[in-house]
Amino acid sequence: MNLLLRQITASLLTLSMLNANAQPAQPENKINITFTQMGVPVEASFNKFSVAVHYDAAKPAAASAQFTIDIHSFDLGSPEYNQEVLKPVWFDAAKYPVATFNSTSMKVLSPNQFEATGKLTIKGKTQEVRVPVQVKTNGTTQTFEGLLKIQRTAFAIGTGEWQDTSLVADEVSIRVHAVNKIKQ
Repeated sequence: MNLLLRQITASLLTLSMLNANAQPAQPENKINITFTQMGVPVEASFNKFSVAVHYDAAKPAAASAQFTIDIHSFDLGSPEYNQEVLKPVWFDAAKYPVATFNSTSMKVLSPNQFEATGKLTIKGKTQEVRVPVQVKTNGTTQTFEGLLKIQRTAFAIGTGEWQDTSLVADEVSIRVHAVNKIKQ
């Protein structure tokens, strides 16, 4: 029975991934998630969040970033799965409705790249993380691309039988795309 459940889950996740790819374009700011379930990569996103990035190319070490993410906006491309991940075994969205990232320092790596160090809080658990960020300036627009890899079990995401990392891999990639208008 458990093998059948796993096969059905893998098939449905693959279908939800195809549905997610068929959705219309998202707004300028994006937070996309990639994880692997039973060997199948799964794409998801958070559709509601606030972003505050302060960056001056002349003073990159003084940059700062804050993100507040509405956990209820997690989207796997299927209403049933979206409801499932809000439950206590996954995000426990009723108790922890937001996740946050607040930078504490910035380290310049090159003229267009820095590393943001900060506190990431998900499901009431806080970890210090480092996020490499690429910066591109085009006219009056700054674009920031960051990739953060976390271990979901460090944040108690997927408890009970879902702690088994052979079912859902521990590593989760979080891609952030943020756009700022440069103040003149």
